[in-house]
Amino acid sequence: MPGYKLAKCLTCHTVWDPFPPEAPLLFYDKSYFINENPKGGYANYFEGMRINKRTFHERLVKIEKRLGKKGKLLDVGCALGDCLVEAKKLGWKEAEGIEVSPYAYELARKRGLKVKLGTLDRITYSPGTFDVVTYQDVIEHITDPMAELKKVYKILKQGGIIFLVTPDIGGLWSKLLGPLWYHYKPREHVIYFSQKSIARALKEAGFKGIETRKTYHVLSLEYILNRLKYYAPWFIELLLQIVRKTPFKDLSFRAYTGELEAWGRKS
Repeated sequence: MPGYKLAKCLTCHTVWDPFPPEAPLLFYDKSYFINENPKGGYANYFEGMRINKRTFHERLVKIEKRLGKKGKLLDVGCALGDCLVEAKKLGWKEAEGIEVSPYAYELARKRGLKVKLGTLDRITYSPGTFDVVTYQDVIEHITDPMAELKKVYKILKQGGIIFLVTPDIGGLWSKLLGPLWYHYKPREHVIYFSQKSIARALKEAGFKGIETRKTYHVLSLEYILNRLKYYAPWFIELLLQIVRKTPFKDLSFRAYTGELEAWGRKS
């Protein structure tokens, strides 16, 4: 995008915005969750909630399998709490979240969820509190991810797991689309990891048993077309008008949209 300049470390290949917004937390108000900007926030988070739950359900099943139990979970950047709702349905007795957006926090609380307002660097937890800490499309918004990962390491129990999902700047879609890559979002995304660089960051934070791979979201056809409007607004809008009049708008499938998942264990 014009004027959007990024820096890259030649050693670890992490990419970041050297001029992040001075007040990034003000960005996540109501308009972040419902907007017409195809390069920022969500077209309509509420419409997507019906589909989002499948993504969280499948991730929680994977986490439980790896952990070997339903332990105490913290979802950082929990938004309206969809992952926490799914955790309850799956029988996780202790699942709580942290959310920086007052708007999303209030809605999550109204759903009866245990959520704290703020960021992990400003909320105190005792060492060894959680079995699992998740960052799902969140770490790319954090200006000091290494400090964040080190704090996660402290609050995890021995044998505890960190699970992250974030855009993969070393992935196929990033290479094919170049500067038009969907995940380049000024003011919103301030750091970009590849599988190699997120593994290195987790290792430096103290984690062992690190694994990375490409990952997916379960997305509806309507949601995907909404996001594609950035590339061909008139044509995609025409398709959207047609699709919205059919049952196919809620057709959902696993979509590999250029993101990675990473795992680490406190051992």
